[in-house]
Amino acid sequence: MDVLTLADGRQLSYDVYGDPDGVPVIFSHGLSDSRLIRNPDEDLTRSLGVRMIAADQPGVGGSTPQKGRRMVDWGADMEELADSLGLDTFAVAGHSGGGPHTLSVAVRMADRVTKGVLASPVGPFDQDGFARMLVMKDLKLVVKLRHLHQVIRWAYESDVKKAKKDIGTFVEATAESDPSDADTFLSDPAQREMFEANFTAGMMQDEEGLYEMTMALWNWGFELEDVTQPFDVFYGDADDIISPEMPAHVAERLPQGTAHVWPGAGHYGFVDRDRWIAFLGAVTA
Repeated sequence: MDVLTLADGRQLSYDVYGDPDGVPVIFSHGLSDSRLIRNPDEDLTRSLGVRMIAADQPGVGGSTPQKGRRMVDWGADMEELADSLGLDTFAVAGHSGGGPHTLSVAVRMADRVTKGVLASPVGPFDQDGFARMLVMKDLKLVVKLRHLHQVIRWAYESDVKKAKKDIGTFVEATAESDPSDADTFLSDPAQREMFEANFTAGMMQDEEGLYEMTMALWNWGFELEDVTQPFDVFYGDADDIISPEMPAHVAERLPQGTAHVWPGAGHYGFVDRDRWIAFLGAVTA
């Protein structure tokens, strides 16, 4: 893990992996995840010719919280990271709640971001009925409690405390409540180990990262139509967390969005080997 001190004094933790000479790709993780979510085969990523740069969002892993942040603020953070790494032009990628984070980078640096790829992205919860496209019961409840901020924080605090007692059991319970992703979570020992590390980093600062991202899902600071670059949008038609309608609608509203359906895939299926190849292949095509 590397750490960058941002202009306002906050710390930003990030990883760089894959092909050191490959196409640079800034990746943004989703809700409850961290910079560690990926296909665990480092040689596979390297062989795809990409240099992955994955940062922890505020309140996640080693990144300092940023209370009251908006999605658009992530674009500014990634501009500082890109500058520090000497990136002139680069691609962007994101998963789930990392989708709008990824789009904020594209909007912030329209002249430097060449293209992007999203997996199971969420849309702005305050527009077009996107919030009604949630499937997971816990997320539906968060929407209902949106204005009761302390209640949401308390609920996250309780869930995180329970998960951190036994992260292995937490992954198993997550697979049970999200059957379309069960094989993705549990069938490959290396992949299961990755998920345990991913969720551990995601909850390192307890509920802070979860809470901050949740609030930002209603406060983007830009529109989908502001994104000028071509984006490939992948999603599974068996998603148990969000309805497939959500990423399909995101792709429709993006000026240069192209939707791709993964038959039988769940919300986290993008890390499975064949889909990981398709996901990253979209930015090197």
